[in-house]
Amino acid sequence: MLILTLLLRLAAVGGAEEKPTPATDVTVVLKQALKEKRVVTFTYHGHSRMAEPHALGEGTEDKPVLLAWQTAGGSQTEPPPGWRVFLLAEITGLTLSEKTFAKPRADYGNHKVGRGLKSVDAEVAAE
Repeated sequence: MLILTLLLRLAAVGGAEEKPTPATDVTVVLKQALKEKRVVTFTYHGHSRMAEPHALGEGTEDKPVLLAWQTAGGSQTEPPPGWRVFLLAEITGLTLSEKTFAKPRADYGNHKVGRGLKSVDAEVAAE
């Protein structure tokens, strides 16, 4: 019984090691999140994150990235909230939250290109 309880607890927190989410799956989920203005949760560099996705594009290192407003969770740099650029290949455990946000952040336009993004392929709709 103890072993079963431990296994269930590990499964609930994602186990000791999370498997990488393929970048194509991440892109599909994030495009849906952008379209529906849904908050996402994921793990990045060992920290659980909650964020409002704003744009998908190519980063300054020619790799696919997400520009998002991180609302909660951990960070290696500064605590949230704040703008973050995430490499898609390093995002794991991505899920869509039921929580939504009404519109892009007021300062989104200032951060769209130039803050880790060379180009934008998909972005949250302004309404």
